[in-house]
Amino acid sequence: MLCPDHGQTSTPVPPDPVIHVVDDDQATLDLLRLLLKTVGLPVITYSLPSLFTQTFDPNRPCCVILDVRMPESNGVETFTWLRQHARTVPVIFVSGYSDLATVIRVMKLGAVEFFEKPFNKQQLIEAVQFWVRRDTAAYQIWVRYKASLDRLATLSVRERQVLDCVLDGKSNKQTARHLGVSPKAIEVHRAHLMRKMNAGNVVELVTQITGCLRCSGSPVTWPPCLNRAQMDDTASSK
Repeated sequence: MLCPDHGQTSTPVPPDPVIHVVDDDQATLDLLRLLLKTVGLPVITYSLPSLFTQTFDPNRPCCVILDVRMPESNGVETFTWLRQHARTVPVIFVSGYSDLATVIRVMKLGAVEFFEKPFNKQQLIEAVQFWVRRDTAAYQIWVRYKASLDRLATLSVRERQVLDCVLDGKSNKQTARHLGVSPKAIEVHRAHLMRKMNAGNVVELVTQITGCLRCSGSPVTWPPCLNRAQMDDTASSK
C-alpha cells in the first residue's frame, strides 16, 4: 500500500525492479520470461515455491506472479508467507484451475490481479508494468520511512522529550516549564533535534513523523502545531 511521505528528504534511487514468476509448469515459465523480457523487465523464474522463498529479496522493487496449484505448496500458502516476511509487494495470480472461492480468497488476502489460463498476453504485460511502477514508488517511500526511523533512533532521551512537546504544540517556553529546564537549553536541544532529523522547519519535522506513523499503519492525528507552523511560515513569507 502506498502511503504519503511528507519529509523533504532526497528521493532514493531504487534498485532495478524484477519480476518473480512461480509456477510448476515449465511452458508457462518460459512464456512469461519471454513476454516480460520483450518489454525490458528482468525475470526470475521458480519451478517450486521453496526456491522462491529461499532467495526472495524484499528490499528490491518487484511484482510476483504466482500459480495457484503447485505440487509442493499452493500459491495461497506462498502468498501468505510473502505477506508475513516482506513488504506489501504486488502479487498477480495466474491459474488454469481457478474457481470463484479461490479468486475471492486471494483477492481478500491482497492479490492485485487474477488471470485465468490461457491469459491475454497484452493485458498481463500491462498489469505487470503498472504494478511494478507502483511498487517502485512504494519502495522509495518505504526507504524514506526507514531513514526517518533511523534518524529517530539517534535522538537522546532529552531530544525525544522535546520532540514530544513539539508534536504536542508546545512553544519553547512551555517546553522549558514542562521539562524543568531553561528556555535556552530547549533551544539547544531543539536545534540538535532538527539537525538530526534533517528537518528545515517544524512543518517538515512534524510531517516526517506523521509520514512514519502512516507507513506503520498507526492512526494519525495531525498535531496542533502543524497548522500553526504552516500559518507562521505563510505569514513570514509575506
